Amino acid sequence: MADDHTHPDSASPNWDDPDFCPFCGARLTDGGAGFMDHIETADTCRERFDDWRENIAGDVGGEWSG
Repeated sequence: MADDHTHPDSASPNWDDPDFCPFCGARLTDGGAGFMDHIETADTCRERFDDWRENIAGDVGGEWSG
C-alpha cells in the first residue's frame, strides 16, 4: 500500500484522517487502539496528546477513557 498521506502542520485544525497520528503523521494500525499503542512508545506524540487533552478538557462534559 502506497503511503502518500500529506500530514497537516502541527498547528492545523484540519487533521481528519484517523489512519495517521495527528501529531507526527505516522501510519497507525487503527484509529483507536492503534493511536493509544503509538503514544505509549512515541514520547513527543504522547506529550502533544497530553497537552491537547488538557487544552480541551473544559470543552468536554466529563473525562473520557483512553
